Amino acid sequence: MSVDRRSVLLLGDSLRVGGTEGQFVEVACGLDRARWDVHVSCLRAEGPLRARLEAAGVGAWSCGRGSLKPPRFLAAVWGLVRYLRVHGIRLVHCFDFYSNILGVPAGRLARVPVSIASQRDLGDLRPPGQQRVHRAALRLADHVLVNSEAVADRVRLNGRVAVIPNGVDLARFGPAPTSRLRSAGMTVGTLSHLRPEKGLVDLVQAAAIVRRSHPQHRFVLWGEGPLRPRLEELVRQLGLGGTVELRGTTTEPEVALRQLDIFVLPSVSEACSNALLQAMATGLPVVATRVGGNPLLVADETTGLLVPPAQPAELAKAILRLIEAPALATALGARARQRVREEFGVDRMLARVQALYDRLLAEVGS
Repeated sequence: MSVDRRSVLLLGDSLRVGGTEGQFVEVACGLDRARWDVHVSCLRAEGPLRARLEAAGVGAWSCGRGSLKPPRFLAAVWGLVRYLRVHGIRLVHCFDFYSNILGVPAGRLARVPVSIASQRDLGDLRPPGQQRVHRAALRLADHVLVNSEAVADRVRLNGRVAVIPNGVDLARFGPAPTSRLRSAGMTVGTLSHLRPEKGLVDLVQAAAIVRRSHPQHRFVLWGEGPLRPRLEELVRQLGLGGTVELRGTTTEPEVALRQLDIFVLPSVSEACSNALLQAMATGLPVVATRVGGNPLLVADETTGLLVPPAQPAELAKAILRLIEAPALATALGARARQRVREEFGVDRMLARVQALYDRLLAEVGS
């Protein structure tokens, strides 16, 4: 019996290295092609993650430039409307801030049966004007997909919100073959955009505290962003040149994580951290702040350690505890990987997304 392949458009902001972008690529590559005719577009369809799409045989086209200024924005909306009509798209799934603002109105104008918007952060990091515009796009959508209950509590669109946590490729992220927790020189690190809300100043300050009693251990930060100059200056001021290293962006987080002994997520705002889930899948002992969706991923004292945000001394205390108790660290890492295996595998995420598509299309008879 033939299956009706329904046309869906996945719309993202960019293909740069990032958590939302990574999940966008996972969905674009992972949807069942026997059931879905998948179209992929980004406002900027160039970037490091494009190679992953191409390796999976997925093409992506650019539909705009990420601007809310009327001439560019209106041109992008009408260009997308034409595409949706020509290709008979039945569901448009927008993944990020600009793609929500562009894709949801375009879906309405093109009379696409189902438009899904997404919110994948706590929504408190943009200027008030942008927040209001984004909120309007969420209200206009048929449904809003969020990646944690913490975000759902912020969105508050009763009956129109689906919580689907991020998914991790367990075949890609796994424990390193060599033993960790080397007492003579461990590596503590994180993967993160270098932005203020990521709490990286706190991590550098915690590194200074750890070094006082354990100077043999190193701290590594992977990522780029506007906070880099400040972090470099702080490392210099604290005399941490031989202790803290900023390595820049990596397109192979699985390789970076296997170089670590302890993973730290010091954010002051977080929804459902991909880097945290990837570290847990790698079997690393993790220290995370008790903010946003982190407590929904990390069970304190069971699958990791939780600490208050913006408190470098508490962060250092938790790191030192893992350094000085390798048996505890190993047990936490093993339980963390098991939790990700049970709850946050990419196959589970993809099944949930496709079930949502099926339900929403069935509700409108499409």
